[in-house]
Amino acid sequence: MVQVRSLSGADAAAFQACRLEALRRHPCAFAASFDEEALRSLDEVAARLEQGAAFGAFMDGALVGTAGFAMPALALALAKKCHKGVLWGVYVRAAARGRGVGRLLVEQVIEHARGRVEQLHATVVTSAAAARQLYRDLGFRVYGLEPRGLKVAGRYYDQELMVLLLR
Repeated sequence: MVQVRSLSGADAAAFQACRLEALRRHPCAFAASFDEEALRSLDEVAARLEQGAAFGAFMDGALVGTAGFAMPALALALAKKCHKGVLWGVYVRAAARGRGVGRLLVEQVIEHARGRVEQLHATVVTSAAAARQLYRDLGFRVYGLEPRGLKVAGRYYDQELMVLLLR
């Protein structure tokens, strides 16, 4: 059985291990890099979890997936942008895939975003077919394409820009 809950500072070590695994195995799927994240101390990771909104999926007590919600700096600083939130860091460990874990995590972020923002944005590399389909299935729609949105090890990756209108 999968349980999804909000992560706190006490989950910092498990979150960091999962996040580093995601960045190492799928470097072109995330804006953050393994090298940058690996430099963060557990105290920094714990503070990030306490200040933000990150969710974890657990199976038999082990963290098997993560997803987060953020308000971009511009949204926090500008009244005309404060209606937007961002889905970030969606990752499900290989052993837990195919069990609906990703869907549960994204649904939790959507639920968290309701009442906080009017729309939720996601950016997904075009080669991530499963993630793109999941987001579409949950109501996100594509509103643009960012050519060469990420550059990893000298190679460029296009990204789809997606939005879910919450109200």
